[in-house]
Amino acid sequence: MLQKNKINWKVISFLDIYKYREKDRKRREAIESIIVMMGGELVWCAALIMVALVSSAIVVVGAAESEIDGMILRVDVIHRDSTMSPMYSPSQTHWQRVTNALQRSNHHRHHHRIMSSIKSSSSPSSSEEAAAEAGVLYGKGEYLMNISIGTPPVRVIGIIDTGSDLVWTQCKPCLNCFPQKDPLFDPSSSSTNRVLSCDSKPCKFIREDTSCSSSPAGKFCNYTYTYGDGSFTTGNLSTDTLTLRLQQQAGSTSTSISFPNIIFGCGHHNEGVFGGIESGIVGLGRGPLSLVSQMASSSSAVDGKKFSYCLVNPLSSRSNSSSKMVFGENPMLSGPEVLSTPLLTNASETYYYLQVEAISVGHKKFDFQYSNNNSNSSFKGNILIDSGTTYTFMPPELYKGMDSAIRRAIKLEVAEDPTNVSSLCFRTKSDIIVDDASTVTFHFKGADVKLSSSNTFLRVQQDIVCFAFIPVDDIAIYGNIAQMDYLIGYDLDKELLYFKPTDCTSH
Repeated sequence: MLQKNKINWKVISFLDIYKYREKDRKRREAIESIIVMMGGELVWCAALIMVALVSSAIVVVGAAESEIDGMILRVDVIHRDSTMSPMYSPSQTHWQRVTNALQRSNHHRHHHRIMSSIKSSSSPSSSEEAAAEAGVLYGKGEYLMNISIGTPPVRVIGIIDTGSDLVWTQCKPCLNCFPQKDPLFDPSSSSTNRVLSCDSKPCKFIREDTSCSSSPAGKFCNYTYTYGDGSFTTGNLSTDTLTLRLQQQAGSTSTSISFPNIIFGCGHHNEGVFGGIESGIVGLGRGPLSLVSQMASSSSAVDGKKFSYCLVNPLSSRSNSSSKMVFGENPMLSGPEVLSTPLLTNASETYYYLQVEAISVGHKKFDFQYSNNNSNSSFKGNILIDSGTTYTFMPPELYKGMDSAIRRAIKLEVAEDPTNVSSLCFRTKSDIIVDDASTVTFHFKGADVKLSSSNTFLRVQQDIVCFAFIPVDDIAIYGNIAQMDYLIGYDLDKELLYFKPTDCTSH
């Protein structure tokens, strides 16, 4: 019992706190209103700093004042081959990791043919029999993110995927799950978990023509989310509290933020080739079930449907630095160097399509003539941007012109690719420095993005450097090598994608 200092509590009602939702300044005032006053000095409760915002609460735990005021939701994302990754294997050589990444990338493009279906179930743990055989799924996922689900929070290592919407993790009881290091999430142990009805609106987000069971035991939303390579997750669509641990600045207190009622898939039957560390996928597509869409509607702490990332090249000597992702407004996306291009829809509410008008190698420009074989006027865009694909995939005729131009510009011995992925490699122990004759420029609609040497070439062996582009007959993809050391911003509200040249090791 404290006798020396009188403790004064300043109490504020939930209704009053709710009025503070709209502005950062007022959110800060709400938080200050539940500070413990001890002897005239402010003492932040280390275990409990809470703002209740009625039905769409956010909870900020252990945050310093400067971190809450003008909150930036910045998290670390780790490439699976980085030395910081829980999947890092010290027994592999650097060149083995490069080879594995490129081969995963070559398989990953098949993922972009997503099919999904759901059915109704009379039991929240029942599972739909899946006919598709398992293929390679996210053993080839490139970037990992730590999230927590439930109350109390349970850690989930998810693979970031800008090419799908659903956030899901493996759950108990598990009828058929792939191995994972962490314990399975147990929905019965979470006080905030709720299984959604098959009549619910989120259930229909996956497929509109869902039907409901008339069983008196209940009508639960049982989903099946199938990827183009044959891999799938099947389980119950549920809601629960999702917690993010924000990136810590040097000397700062650990900070977490929680979002209630986030819709996610509790997978009871999941197949695919995973690495043994991941337990699910964090979908960052543009659909209503994606994490970025849900966070924006769940809390005023996220300023609209926006996110951005800055990718460090994990296949270079700088792999000890983590990449960064920001949800909501990113103040770094400003200044004259920022370029923007429209985000387009191309028969999908999930994928991020862009319009490339041409590509230049030096002063030679090649028109991007790519037919999507669809006369529908709403079918727009001719290339996907994807963080999970390493190389950039191009239409064969366009690639042929780029290949010829690069061969003329780079006066080095041509070599075979030891990874069996690239069509053009050079033998050199020195880095290739692009010049006026070899600089690759993507002429997006409204934005000319010039690629650096590290965006254009990748060292795959000590004496071999390969062109980071591959010809494909199907979908064109703007891969993550081309995105390295660019701050890439997605604004789903304005339907714009932003590029800003940035040293991502210091972002």
